[in-house]
Amino acid sequence: MKPDTLRVIQWPVIEPVSLVEAKAQVGLMPDQADHDTLLLGKIAAGRRLIERRLGQTLVATQYRATWATAPPVLTLPAPPLLMNETYPLAVSVDGVAVAAGDLEVDADAMPATVKLPTGVAGKVVATYWGGVAPGTPVAPQLRAALLMYVEHLFKNRGVLAEDTAAELPQAFEALLASESHDGGW
Repeated sequence: MKPDTLRVIQWPVIEPVSLVEAKAQVGLMPDQADHDTLLLGKIAAGRRLIERRLGQTLVATQYRATWATAPPVLTLPAPPLLMNETYPLAVSVDGVAVAAGDLEVDADAMPATVKLPTGVAGKVVATYWGGVAPGTPVAPQLRAALLMYVEHLFKNRGVLAEDTAAELPQAFEALLASESHDGGW
């Protein structure tokens, strides 16, 4: 069952594309620093747009999901689930932690599911990580789409493009569609 609420607890500390890659995409030299802050903002905005459009997380982001009443199976939005010693899954019911060994986690499902122990009742809070760990490659289609989006935003900074109505290239949509885990974007 989907949660009643979902919040980001910790935003990514690293983006799927680097500032150097973004500079190359927009035609700036690596030593040109005038637009660094602008480009970093465009990278984060593009990543977030892609995540929202695909319903999945690109890089390690911590979430907190809450259910008012315990369903038998929790569905954790913003896949893929990132779960290891560095990126733990914590589930509590009415403020009491549920032991990890008492949970049945299907981390490979998109989105991941967590089966609670039989007879559990009350408010459920799950804190977990979505995305891939820093240093893990992101799908090349999504990296290409993100760079394309950054370039588009960089060249069209106002509400309206100066000379023409500039839309995102159709290739952007095709790249996103190729990585959609549920066929929609």
